Amino acid sequence: MKSPPLSFRARVLAAVRRIPAGRVATYGDIAALAGSPRAHRAVGNIMRECRDPGVPCHRVIGAGGA
Repeated sequence: MKSPPLSFRARVLAAVRRIPAGRVATYGDIAALAGSPRAHRAVGNIMRECRDPGVPCHRVIGAGGA
């Protein structure tokens, strides 16, 4: 039996969890890893609303470094 596909939000959170300590990724990097390379703004919205302490949202930054 095949499992249902993960939602974009679930794929984003899974990608963010894989960022190692001491490293950062951009919103665009995470969008590409989640399968939608042009969805960087959606990644920003997901990061803003994320309240899960197991997701290191502080490791996701803008392309300009902020």
